[in-house]
Amino acid sequence: MTVQTALLWILPSLQLLCSAQRTPRLKFHLKDVPAVRFDSLQRFTAHFHDERSASLYIGMTGRVVHLSFGHGNVSQTLIPLALDDNSKDSCKSKGTLSPDLCRNVITVIERLNVSAIIICGTHAGSPSCWFLHDNGTQLATDREGHGIVNDGRGISPPSPTQPHATIAVEGSLYSATSDSFLGNGAIQRSYGRLKSLKTEDKWLQAPGFVEAAWIKMKDSSKDEIYFLFSESNGNEASERAVRSCIGRVCKVDEGASKSPQDSWTTFLKAQLLCGFPAELRYFNKIQDASVLLVEGDPQRSTVYGIFSSLWNSSAICAYSQADIDWAFKNPKLKGFTGSLPASPKPGTCGISNVPRNVLTAIRNYPELEVSILPVKDRPLYVVKHTSYTKITADQVKGANHDYYPVLFVGTGNGKIHKVLHNDGEAFIISELSPFQTEAPVSAMTLDPSTGHLFVGTPLETVRLPLANCEVYGRACWQCVAARDPYCGWHQVSKTCVSVAGAENDTESEILQSIKQLNISICDGEAGLMSFDKEPKMLTVHSPAYLYLPCPVKSYHAVYTWSYNQKDRFSCTIQDDSCPLIFNRHLPVSSGEFRCIASEDGLEEVLAVYNVRFSGSTHPDQTGTAIIIGLLAALSLV
Repeated sequence: MTVQTALLWILPSLQLLCSAQRTPRLKFHLKDVPAVRFDSLQRFTAHFHDERSASLYIGMTGRVVHLSFGHGNVSQTLIPLALDDNSKDSCKSKGTLSPDLCRNVITVIERLNVSAIIICGTHAGSPSCWFLHDNGTQLATDREGHGIVNDGRGISPPSPTQPHATIAVEGSLYSATSDSFLGNGAIQRSYGRLKSLKTEDKWLQAPGFVEAAWIKMKDSSKDEIYFLFSESNGNEASERAVRSCIGRVCKVDEGASKSPQDSWTTFLKAQLLCGFPAELRYFNKIQDASVLLVEGDPQRSTVYGIFSSLWNSSAICAYSQADIDWAFKNPKLKGFTGSLPASPKPGTCGISNVPRNVLTAIRNYPELEVSILPVKDRPLYVVKHTSYTKITADQVKGANHDYYPVLFVGTGNGKIHKVLHNDGEAFIISELSPFQTEAPVSAMTLDPSTGHLFVGTPLETVRLPLANCEVYGRACWQCVAARDPYCGWHQVSKTCVSVAGAENDTESEILQSIKQLNISICDGEAGLMSFDKEPKMLTVHSPAYLYLPCPVKSYHAVYTWSYNQKDRFSCTIQDDSCPLIFNRHLPVSSGEFRCIASEDGLEEVLAVYNVRFSGSTHPDQTGTAIIIGLLAALSLV
């Protein structure tokens, strides 16, 4: 084979490398993780985990299931919340088309205080709430032993298909729904010692809420509650018919003392942009969001969002809390042309008596003129033909004591992408497949204190370790090349370990290379890595086609085959293999074939075959190709 021909064969692999950063570097099918499989397809949107515990509450139809994860097993406690016959009959008499509308689908589970968990459901179109007390599995009852039912309007939507968001803050419940009982969607506060407030109808336009977050400031009187949502964009057509927004209220908002309606006095909203302005290409609808809070320094916090487009792709955008904070603290109200006092500015937290003209301006013009742009004015990355559904984020302390944001992103087919966000760039560390059946990831809850991620689909729920370091391999370079902030190579034990679990060891004992792939820190492990199995001997009876499999480890690597350690051939990744396939268009002679993976200066030999032809040295007809391929594949197991 000539050098020119070899280059032509390698070119497709180089083109693949250009887009490699948009794909997971590694893929793992996880087994033996604590899991619960449901008997039938469940519609649930409530997923609550008590931090520092092994428990998880899942809201389903007519019940809440309390899961307690142990070592290798999961115990279940059923908390029934079925409809009474009168409510069911009343709903059916209205002639509703969907069966879900005449059921009690649990949509909200939040801990209000140390002794009470609130549960709310659709309750056949009449949203209702209940409380759990004692050990967290017993419903609060009246003197006759009946469950105490509270009005849940504005907390749970009347239909399970309506998006909503809730968060409990210091005994108060902040909820956002597109509930038709409250007009055109509303954000409200209920329970607790603070005054009940809600937005006015004209402030929101058919909103679809995805997330709520509590932003803690150094001065707690300045604390804010964020709501992330999509809403109708007026009369715009096509992809501009929907836009994404961030709304915000102050935690200590007391409402207007003489207002005829208990409305927020600090509510403001701003549009979130995610896309490529130079190309006029935007991802307009927010699908889910997560706020990564930095304790003690809220300005360094980050808002992450999944955004979708009409052309079957998803984007991840990151927004600096400092940028969001500046926009809300220096508000220029969209459409407002009047004058306002220099202080207090609209939406200022901690002000007890807001001037009437400021209240009037907010009431009529609650939107900021400025839009919030993502970090570096572009998405972290875009994935095509993959729908992202859920996202959560963690702040991970590396061996060098620096902190790295790591995202966990759920997909529409039940995968989880583990993503490093470093200096404005994204690196997809791995793709995890923990479920038996493909289904959209519908819930994700992260607990950094215990080092676990709870993930649910309508069919299954699993608990995953955040640091599953042993999957990366038994060599230093394999551990370091993963670029996983949770994991590092322990030079004493010669294993890939959790950095948090080895925090008592000195920094010099743990090797990591997070910002870029650099295995030179592994002594004696640079250059070409050898394959740890003996070469497979294959005798081929001519005539035949030859098929040699090669296991794919890193999907960011370029895979080539060498013939007698000289000529190079390209291959195309097919599932988990990059096979070498010879036919009449590419004849081959007896010799040694090696599959080599190349990635950022690292080369690893993954497969070696010594092939001998018993007849003609240039096969040109079909023969035992399938048998050879199967035998070769078995040799790699």
